[in-house]
Amino acid sequence: MRKIHSARRTADGAAAQPLLDELSAARAALRAAYFRFDNASEPELIDACIYEINAAQARCGYLIRLAKERGLSASIAASAGTEGAACL
Repeated sequence: MRKIHSARRTADGAAAQPLLDELSAARAALRAAYFRFDNASEPELIDACIYEINAAQARCGYLIRLAKERGLSASIAASAGTEGAACL
């Protein structure tokens, strides 16, 4: 996470790439958490999945906000692909 904060506030691709990579990884973690939730059958596992989903959503929200502050809105939209949801 320090790499994100140490990058200069710029829209240039080299400085933006680590942030976009981390956002991509956060989106993948959120998709995985939803997949586990969809396949969980035990109440304890369902609770754990809900916790994971909430944590992943918070992380995605933080990274999206940080990217927007750095002027990377177009990069965020492009990296989202056809998924539609902001973080999925």
